[in-house]
Amino acid sequence: MKALSLGISALFAATVLLSCASRPKEADIVVLYTTDVHGAYLHYDIRNNMPAVTSMANVSTYVKQQREEHPDAVLLFDTGDCLQGQPSMYYYNYVDTLSPHLVPLAYNYVGYDAVGLGNHDVETGEKVYHDRVSPQFRKRWLCANAIDERTGEPMFTPYRVFTRSGIKVAVLGMITPNIAAWLPKKLWPHLEFQDMVECAEYWIPIIQQKEQPDVLIGLFHSGTDYHVDGNDLDTKKNENGSIPAATKVPGFDLILCGHDHQGNMLTITNVNGDSVKVLDAQTAAAKVGRAVIHLAFDKQTNQYKKQIETELIDMTEYKPDEDYCKTFQYAVNEVNHYVDAPIGYLTETLYGEPSLYGPSKFMDLIHNVQLEATGADVSFAAVLAAHDSVPVGPITMRQLFTLYRYENTLVTVNMTGEEIEKYLNYGFSKQYNGMKDENDHLLAFMFDENGNVEYNVYGPRFLTPTYNFTSAAGIKYKINLDKPRGNQLQIISMSDGSKFDRAKTYKVALNSYQANGGGNFVPEGLGWTKQDFESHVIEWSDKDVRQYVADYIQKHDTIVPSLRGDWTVVPENWFKKGIQTDMKFISPNQR
Repeated sequence: MKALSLGISALFAATVLLSCASRPKEADIVVLYTTDVHGAYLHYDIRNNMPAVTSMANVSTYVKQQREEHPDAVLLFDTGDCLQGQPSMYYYNYVDTLSPHLVPLAYNYVGYDAVGLGNHDVETGEKVYHDRVSPQFRKRWLCANAIDERTGEPMFTPYRVFTRSGIKVAVLGMITPNIAAWLPKKLWPHLEFQDMVECAEYWIPIIQQKEQPDVLIGLFHSGTDYHVDGNDLDTKKNENGSIPAATKVPGFDLILCGHDHQGNMLTITNVNGDSVKVLDAQTAAAKVGRAVIHLAFDKQTNQYKKQIETELIDMTEYKPDEDYCKTFQYAVNEVNHYVDAPIGYLTETLYGEPSLYGPSKFMDLIHNVQLEATGADVSFAAVLAAHDSVPVGPITMRQLFTLYRYENTLVTVNMTGEEIEKYLNYGFSKQYNGMKDENDHLLAFMFDENGNVEYNVYGPRFLTPTYNFTSAAGIKYKINLDKPRGNQLQIISMSDGSKFDRAKTYKVALNSYQANGGGNFVPEGLGWTKQDFESHVIEWSDKDVRQYVADYIQKHDTIVPSLRGDWTVVPENWFKKGIQTDMKFISPNQR
């Protein structure tokens, strides 16, 4: 055994020497990546019925240019959230399930080297992301911490190794582990999601020992703001675990991340004192992240010294690739034909923005749909299209992708009156400010150390995202702005005037995102565990809410928008003045 061991060691040493001799003294690697494309694969914006501002067609032009300028040096990746966001995705996920799926066709055409898995990819269901889409990629999803419960191993390829310009590059893929808080288990029946730090701690030594890469890249569908909801570097299964993984697990040179759509470029220091570059590109193919890695071989250390320069490239500067557009024109035609089918008539325009402040016809239509579809006593619905509108006139499927943006399903549960109160009080405490007087903010913004409203790339930052702004129908209630947050709700009666009983059990309709813990209504507002929630479930629909909206419109044919009159925000003069104050931040054109 000892002689054999010496022989293996000698062979290993000879292999290392041969490898060193064949390595270039200097080399450049160009790493390009997209993230959160969310269906922007066509040069035509189906939802808005206009040419796309940016799409994969623009990316294709830029990538071709980079490959021409840097032959044998370019690597191209995507961090996921591919399968939702445009009507084309709904069409190829659920309507035309026989044709090849548009997403892998687009990635294969542009020549991506690896594609990561995102939470909105998992949301399409196992039949879509696993059975149908994954095999159509030239290389299946890249994700190390999506574990197959049946085997205890990653369901998809955990990492890949590439050689460019004589340099060996390893890429480890991971997904945000917080999916269990957002999506029902039936969408990912055989998966569990491992903490990103723990996953990196397992795989980095394996990659280093087995592959001995010159460069190690993290391809993460997870954002950079790990402090959200009071989290820190040590929080287990942090939704935004990219920075914790890069900081706590030495070895990464570059992190390519997404999920939060922020468009950041960072340099962090890991526990060994080494610098790690972090790119966080935006959504809808608006930006391409670019990193140029310059390597110079150091004979003393027998390693490469690396310099990494990063930038975000604006895709509006690049025209759509004509060949790409011609290749996928058939998909534009097919999906436009599908979404242009009329299903009813709307007698006035529905505007989303009033939903941010209080009662709105936009949200009351959703409430009417949910109450009729489920026979529930009470409906909870969230603001999913705060800055959109649905115009007066014929209603088509195209408009429904504006009216209801996400593929949430509908859930009905039993709740007592007391639990309804707790649920809504929690939500309103994140939405409304505790006003001191009529000149104070109506909505709960986040403020910097100087007391100014904070902003990100999407505008002012709220205490909770607007897709968690939630109202109820089926009960009459008031929001008292002059009361402290968390104690502003006053339920008066049921909508028909009958008594609201805190001890009585009611049937409540809500979307699957909140049902799974999204927005923390269930775990924090109600204090329920997953098991607690499941014990209250009456029915979990197979249809998404958008389809229920389509069924409702087809049944009623002509929709006359109106306010249900379920709730008011008081004092009224504070409410009106607060809207005027906050519109200056939310709608700058109203200033």
